Amino acid sequence: MPARDEPIERRGTEPVESIDLAEHAQELASARAAGRQAPAGRLLGLPELPGGDVWVDTAGASAVTGIAPKTITGWLTRGGPKALPFPAPHRFLYRNHWPLSELEDWAQAYRAESRT
Repeated sequence: MPARDEPIERRGTEPVESIDLAEHAQELASARAAGRQAPAGRLLGLPELPGGDVWVDTAGASAVTGIAPKTITGWLTRGGPKALPFPAPHRFLYRNHWPLSELEDWAQAYRAESRT
């Protein structure tokens, strides 16, 4: 046992894998644009959605809507955009998630609103 005056080395747990949010969002957007099915695995702890719908995280929300992840988090903080607020997330496992269909509906309405 080290003496009280000696510092104790503490090491945190290193993640198995670390993915950049912006890069992940771009990969998902590219898959959707090419007509490929984007990865949508099930996550333990999230409830099943009806009709084959899937949960989408912030990176997925960016890919679906074309809005940068930092813009989405800013809108969530401020309730934006004013004309058509971004859908409120479901909070599971300390993360924000949305049903894919909800984001697709919002993105379509947002694009229509932006054209007028």
